[in-house]
Amino acid sequence: MSTTPVDTTNAIDADGHVLEPPDLWLNYLEDRYRDRAIRIETDENGYEIYLWDNKPSQLVQPGFAGILGAMGAPDILPSVERTWETGSPLAAYDAAARVKHCDEQGLAAAVLYPTTGLLWEAEVSDPELSIAYARAYNRWIVDMCSEAPNRLYAIAHIPLADVDLAVDELQRAVKAGCKGAMVLPFTWTKKAHGHPYYDKLWATAQDLDVPIALHPSFEPLQFSQFGRFEELMPKAPIDFSFYFDVLVVQAMQQAFVSLFNYGVFEKFPKVKAVVLESQAGWIGQLLDRMDAVWEGPLKATTELKHPPRFYFDRQCWISADPDERALSNLIDYVGADKFFWASDFPHPDHTERYMERLAGLIEPLGQASRDKVMHENVTAVYKLD
Repeated sequence: MSTTPVDTTNAIDADGHVLEPPDLWLNYLEDRYRDRAIRIETDENGYEIYLWDNKPSQLVQPGFAGILGAMGAPDILPSVERTWETGSPLAAYDAAARVKHCDEQGLAAAVLYPTTGLLWEAEVSDPELSIAYARAYNRWIVDMCSEAPNRLYAIAHIPLADVDLAVDELQRAVKAGCKGAMVLPFTWTKKAHGHPYYDKLWATAQDLDVPIALHPSFEPLQFSQFGRFEELMPKAPIDFSFYFDVLVVQAMQQAFVSLFNYGVFEKFPKVKAVVLESQAGWIGQLLDRMDAVWEGPLKATTELKHPPRFYFDRQCWISADPDERALSNLIDYVGADKFFWASDFPHPDHTERYMERLAGLIEPLGQASRDKVMHENVTAVYKLD
């Protein structure tokens, strides 16, 4: 092990988050939806609660808004004192403060994803209202990032309740300045992400030359991956527990594998798919398993002409958590050009010492591989300036 500190200067955060101001939807929704805007109110016990479509959230526990920016906090217990305002660092929603935070961390840039958007879509099944909420957010994040060009980059939130609405918003958001799109690992249609119903979306992403990223989220309990064990099945409101957070990757894997199952990468050979915030150490096992199954008689049940690894190498990327110490042993096998890294700032399920952890992640790698993981890959995939 080298005793020389690893230089992480000019690293790019591939998955940072914002905390959306509570008045965002009042300010950015079209007039016809404004009376149904997302907002935060206080319940009878003094806890802040989220409301979507004028109904209190059933999945988000009271007081949750105040802990979403609690990275590095000693605990994340909701309280009446922890409000969105008191719990949100300025860098989570103000462009100048975020750039200052990046400077303090030695970051060249940050690619930004939502927070409230990871919550509300699990309870808003109305396709038109869902796309209106996302469109309002997408307009706001473009405005925020426009205050810090070449430092902050906007990613569009694209709900999948209606593919035609999704295509329209992807086209609009990219034209407005978004560098790519985020979709969540469940769909209200109950059709997998690779299902031909969504071919229009993948075709549009290919035409626009922007990546689509899968990002973990809350999901409707009736779709939950955790239904196997009754005592560990999330109840409403969702118990943000150790078990829940450790195994959130499984929903992401199911959505990701569907892209191979339905031949998305065969049909759209220039589509770019990214897996975020789900760790990366499992990707070697998954690639080996997919190739092994494809080489047997079940190959006939897919629409792939080549082994899954062929398409992954050509069209897929995955983001690593900085604290994945075993990953360095896998990077050479999978390919250093397949990995990003991400801070998850300011969310409370990660440590604020992410730059120190990043240095530990890349320390065993050669300099060429370090540069790829730190900034070269994300720059190329998202076409950052």
